[in-house]
Amino acid sequence: MKITALEEYGLRCLLRVAEQGDGGAIPAPTIAEQEGLSLSYTQKILRVLSKGGLVDSRRGVQGGYFLARSAEEITVGDAIRVLGGMFQVEEICERHTGELEACARRCNCRIRPVWAHISSFVVATLDGISLAVLMNDDTAVARHLEECLPTFDESALSAPAS
Repeated sequence: MKITALEEYGLRCLLRVAEQGDGGAIPAPTIAEQEGLSLSYTQKILRVLSKGGLVDSRRGVQGGYFLARSAEEITVGDAIRVLGGMFQVEEICERHTGELEACARRCNCRIRPVWAHISSFVVATLDGISLAVLMNDDTAVARHLEECLPTFDESALSAPAS
């Protein structure tokens, strides 16, 4: 899985908005400054997040961006879907066809189940992390990942086939 700059910076901007609390708004220039981004790029990210229904904005002295739903209801998976998309098995198979019109292994593919398993794991993990969790320190986030999300046994990757 490749994380794009838009997804990384978008999630960071979304977290800045979430940190404002219920009803609190943060102006785009403040987010840009805090994240070390240009104002125009920050505004682009916020437009994408707004179109995706994750943030909203209001004008005026107390204006800025605020969450469209509570931090508990918005997951990292929601943000990734809005910002660029989620790992999709079909995209892999359609992109890597060689010189053929369709994948040579489209029938009885032994590789597709691997991508499907990894995809399910990634989606379940990202959907299991809310913005509310990310508002904690890194130790608490790591504890949440260990206690609440599916585990991936790395030793299985190097285990000899029987």
